[in-house]
Amino acid sequence: MRVRPDQAEPRPLISTRALVIILVAVGAGALTAAAPRFAIPIGVGVGVVTLLAQIVKD
Repeated sequence: MRVRPDQAEPRPLISTRALVIILVAVGAGALTAAAPRFAIPIGVGVGVVTLLAQIVKD
């Protein structure tokens, strides 16, 4: 059961989960640019991290 936060409290601009997904995507983009032949394994890794982040959310 979740407790509703007080409406007077400010909400964060971006959630931690969203920040992790964004950072992983940026890192994957940089790795793919550096090593294009590893693009598919990097894409699979990003997909796995994204799915795990979604599972943790639930």
